[in-house]
Amino acid sequence: MGDRASRATGTFLEGLTDGERDEDDVGGYYDDLAFIAASLRSRAFVLTGVFGVTLASVFAFLYLGGIGTVKNNFVNRIPEEVVGEGAANFGVIVLHPVEALIFEVKISTIAGAVAVLPFAAYFAWPALRDRGFVRGRRNVVFGWVAALLAGLLGGLALGYNVIAPAIISWLVADALQAGMVISYRISDFAWLVFFTTIGIGFLADVPVLMVLLNTAGVSYRAMRSRWREVTVAIMLVAALFTPADVFTMFLVTIPLMAAYGVGLLILWVLTLGGRRDLAEPTVDLVRESKPGS
Repeated sequence: MGDRASRATGTFLEGLTDGERDEDDVGGYYDDLAFIAASLRSRAFVLTGVFGVTLASVFAFLYLGGIGTVKNNFVNRIPEEVVGEGAANFGVIVLHPVEALIFEVKISTIAGAVAVLPFAAYFAWPALRDRGFVRGRRNVVFGWVAALLAGLLGGLALGYNVIAPAIISWLVADALQAGMVISYRISDFAWLVFFTTIGIGFLADVPVLMVLLNTAGVSYRAMRSRWREVTVAIMLVAALFTPADVFTMFLVTIPLMAAYGVGLLILWVLTLGGRRDLAEPTVDLVRESKPGS
């Protein structure tokens, strides 16, 4: 498993650098990325196991009726005067069994990837510290997980109980006033619930994560100067894991970048405009470009 991970990482990075390796590759961080990836090589089995178990567990829950349970519980939170008695004015249909299956696979994959992140951070922390990206003992990861979990659960509770029912109530009421018959496709309805519940939790976690990174040595100026790379990365993830259309990709990217902006504003206040970070920076401004580049 470790050898395969090493070969895959090497092939991926060589594809980005056309086989050449110098200090300017991948934004000047080729050697750092290769070193950090190598530190995870011996833990590849654990990371793969966590990902597989989480993916299988979430998929089994959804496939064995969990998606219907969530749907019924959520619809019950929408006012009856909007959806009618017994949700008579609100329907969720499945055009094809594969439609629901694809959604279940995507959600399970997202859950698996999120579950792997704290383990990957814990195992990669010594390498990140050696390369000067972070500081402190890696046990700080446990505190990070607790803070991010609190933000996620708080956002989830807010979205599930307040924001999502309000949004869907408004959409349904507007359609009924226009004399329309409401029938959501299961995938569209499920993604709408996901974005307005768990999505709120992810948005809440973005500023929290940025503050935590600042306490670990990533400076405010570095995060502010790298906003373009963050935007591209978010768009790439949105294109891979959300429904395959450009509108949804931007629907995910814009709120996340807004949350990133909120995080920068919070850090601007906490760091006195970037003059005093919460910890001595280990990652500061972007590397200066060479003359003529």
